[in-house]
Amino acid sequence: MRMKTSHFGFVKEADQIAAAGYDGIELHIKEIMSFDDQEYQKARRLVKDSGLASEVFDNPLPLDVVIADDDFDFKYYTEYLKKAVDRTAEMGARYFVYGNGKTRSLPEGDKREEAVKKNDQLIVTLCEIASQYNVTIMMEPLADAICNSVLSVPQAYEYAKKLGQKNLKTLLDFRWFIAGGHPYSDIVEYADFIKHVHVDNPLLPFPERRVPMLDDGFDYSQLFNTLKAISYKGYISYEANTFDDYEQDLRKGLKLLRHYDIHPYGCDE
Repeated sequence: MRMKTSHFGFVKEADQIAAAGYDGIELHIKEIMSFDDQEYQKARRLVKDSGLASEVFDNPLPLDVVIADDDFDFKYYTEYLKKAVDRTAEMGARYFVYGNGKTRSLPEGDKREEAVKKNDQLIVTLCEIASQYNVTIMMEPLADAICNSVLSVPQAYEYAKKLGQKNLKTLLDFRWFIAGGHPYSDIVEYADFIKHVHVDNPLLPFPERRVPMLDDGFDYSQLFNTLKAISYKGYISYEANTFDDYEQDLRKGLKLLRHYDIHPYGCDE
């Protein structure tokens, strides 16, 4: 069965990810926004020349920014998001992963209600900007260890209904799915709402994230069999930040997928 595959990475890693056999690279918006105009154009060409798709970009706002803070500059970050969407769309963006656990966390007490309004306003603004470029925002269900808002796929669905934004969807991050003890039936029930999947070895303590492999101690059969059962159309994207051998680990990740008869579109095997 063919499914689109991608791997987290920085621009400089695109050629290695392509050589391993993946279909796409999942890039960081922070990196794209750090470039001056000349650096950006060079980065855009490097990714294009690698042959990889770059349809999914991560974390629209810097990870250390907190929307609920009194000094959050809404005007500044609106302009920041406009530039981020414009740049990434030129690179082929179709989706933004809105993880940003600290960014969207809510305070307890009297300030909570106002913080909810500010968070809602930010998401609506982002969705409106993104819609002009046909980009979908995916609210990532996280875990209560790193965030206190939107912690499951059903919660993400209800949140999108509340805001009424047609380009607000969700993704499945397998680490947080396992950490939250969520049922696989959620994947089936919300199949049309789940547009992307992140996978790493969920047994390892956060923030260590490794490419899932056949011999890493976790049984991925239920995940991959469920994705096959719903004829999943999005990317399976490996979110890894720790490697023993970068190039070999990339290839071992694809070997795991082939074990479950899942093959990248760009692979002839």
